[in-house]
Amino acid sequence: MLMPGDVRRLFFAVLVIAAACSNKKKAAHEDAGATPRDAQVVVTAADAADAAPPGPPAPPARVEHAVFSLVDNRHAAHRLVDGELLIDAADAGFARYTRFGVPAPRWHLGKEIDGQRAATADRAATLEVPLTVEQARATVQVTVRVHGEDKQQLALKVNGRAASKDPRVDLADGWQTVAFAVDPERLGVGENLLVFETSGKGKDKVAFAWLRFGVAREITELDPRTSISFDPKGSLELAKDAGVTYFVTVPDGANLVADVTPPCKVDVRARPSADSFIGGVLGGEGARIDLSPMAGQVVALSLIARDCPRAKLTAPRITLHGPAPEPLAKAAPPRYIILWIMDALRADKIPIFTPGARAQTPNFDELAKSSTVFRQYYVQGNESQTSHSSMWSGVYPAVHNVRLAGVGGTWKLSSELPLIATQLDLAGLYTSAVTGNGFVNADGGYARGFKEYRNMMRETGVENGIIYGQKIVDAALGQLDKRRSDPTYLFLGTIDTHGPWIARKPWIDIYSPGPYSGPFQEFGTAKDLGFKPGSMGCSIIPPKEDVERLRAIYDSAVSYHDKQVGRLVDQLKSWGIWDQTMLVITADHGEELFEDRRCGHGGSLRDSLTRVPLLIHDPSRFPGGTIVDEGAEGVDLLPTMLSALDAPAVPSVQGQPLEPLAQGVGKGWPTPSYASMYEYAHAMRIGRWKARVGKGGNPIIGDMVEDPGETKDLSTAKPVERRMLTDALGLFLALRTQWNKQAWGPVTNVTPAGAAALDEVTTP
Repeated sequence: MLMPGDVRRLFFAVLVIAAACSNKKKAAHEDAGATPRDAQVVVTAADAADAAPPGPPAPPARVEHAVFSLVDNRHAAHRLVDGELLIDAADAGFARYTRFGVPAPRWHLGKEIDGQRAATADRAATLEVPLTVEQARATVQVTVRVHGEDKQQLALKVNGRAASKDPRVDLADGWQTVAFAVDPERLGVGENLLVFETSGKGKDKVAFAWLRFGVAREITELDPRTSISFDPKGSLELAKDAGVTYFVTVPDGANLVADVTPPCKVDVRARPSADSFIGGVLGGEGARIDLSPMAGQVVALSLIARDCPRAKLTAPRITLHGPAPEPLAKAAPPRYIILWIMDALRADKIPIFTPGARAQTPNFDELAKSSTVFRQYYVQGNESQTSHSSMWSGVYPAVHNVRLAGVGGTWKLSSELPLIATQLDLAGLYTSAVTGNGFVNADGGYARGFKEYRNMMRETGVENGIIYGQKIVDAALGQLDKRRSDPTYLFLGTIDTHGPWIARKPWIDIYSPGPYSGPFQEFGTAKDLGFKPGSMGCSIIPPKEDVERLRAIYDSAVSYHDKQVGRLVDQLKSWGIWDQTMLVITADHGEELFEDRRCGHGGSLRDSLTRVPLLIHDPSRFPGGTIVDEGAEGVDLLPTMLSALDAPAVPSVQGQPLEPLAQGVGKGWPTPSYASMYEYAHAMRIGRWKARVGKGGNPIIGDMVEDPGETKDLSTAKPVERRMLTDALGLFLALRTQWNKQAWGPVTNVTPAGAAALDEVTTP
């Protein structure tokens, strides 16, 4: 029994223990810099061991695999020194700030200037730089390391105005550090537009090594870039109060993991566009931060060194639950490869690609059970020639240069480019084709490599007429039947979803059941839509009831296409060759149906034109019933076919085989899809987010889940998503003639080889 004095002593002992626990929690909270409620504080294993008495054995370490290396993706890192933004102009990542190089590149990367790597600038060169609230408030000086000549002057404009009353500095010969005063409140939170203007009689371009945005300070010759260093072998070093920021999408179950050499600590913050964050402290071996509370969100992921002169992070990476995906056992190559391109077919009109779509497609549904379905697949153009050229050659439009509009370009594939048919012929396949697309013809180079190439539209004497898909499928099957004893590559191109859209029964009566008395009884007439000879779009916007009728006609053509899929598969099964066949079904572009007061194609980079179906049936390599939400592109088709045949990769090809992605390699980490509009406008989609940029260089940002019709520009409302997209698109556009996904990986997740190449890359 406790006496009163014992009770008092026990009471005070409990208070002391509680206070100690409270103070320890408070210290950990303050050390992590956490704020209220939405902040997650992570304590390292070493801290926990010091703080807690011995307990039961720790649970086994989680089984995980790395999906993103901070070192390999060093060119995506934004550098911070003492909280200030530091831009390394010698790094390929400098391209992320250069406004996409439109309408023409003004910055030239990777130049060697008096023994230093740098970016050179045209007489007027623009940058767009992101600043946090704290950086925007504190920055009153932009310090720049430049190489110039005597009698040259350099001036700075900020957000359309002179940086200060005296925005111009005189340059001397050689390398020098100069500073521009910036009037208070001239810089804003988020993206800021800077223009450097060179004047004077110097014969060479001014070169830039680095730029720093911060407080007024004395100019010295110290290089702030030494505060941050990457070792390609797998480590990152940060001086005290220096850091890096990556703009990334957080997958489900993501952890940030690194070994941090004691006694150093690294503060971590993951901030989305919303006013919240999670964070913690990395310290010791196997330190980790659980990022899963931010799953599905785009964040600015910042790491800042504390508590020691220089922190070393070994193997900093983002990991996911589970072991790394195992590839399927190697299988015999397909004996037959069939590529079916359905002209003007939108992915959002087929339920297996966009759940909830109206069109009835039972054959696609059944085929998907034994195939891999790619739901974020882009063709590289918004019209036939550009997209076919990228699929045929495996290179981006900036390389093959085939397009129907814009400035420059050509209408014909270069004879120097290896094409699908030439490479599959070398691999031992008999190559044949039947198409109804009058523009995909021998004159344009598309028949090169085919032993048998039939353009049924050209046989009619027109380029854009009417040929039912059943007739084209029958002709293609006839060609295949003649050569069934030989390994064969067959291309067929149907045009049923291309204008003029033709109503197909019985589906038109299902999708448009009510009485209709307008002009579009059987098809979309050119006269009533204002189609002109040679044009790809309409000039007349009909009334709402007519628009709904035309959309129903289009959906009926989708269902008709689906019926032809069933016919093809049934025939291959009856011949006994279905199990030896790789069937690739896709489209060359989509079709606008008045969503933005346009119809047809060639007029924009909206998903209605760039996102098309891709289904691959080849179960030994592409697991049946698999849905891939990561990005894929038309340039990937040629390397995918060559990989299936165990044929050598073609060095000029910029795409990569899709087989690993179908088997789960890279699953969960967003991969981009890219499209070009005559090389004067560009689009990139990463997960649910998309950026479009035109001649002015101002990006339009869209959320393709909440707003699939692309009606809202979120470039101001979503600054973190905007920077994630512009980082990837900016770097890719600067290097799109060189980028090789098979060697470098996608721009959102660069391989070690890609990182090494970017260390040395140059641009014209």
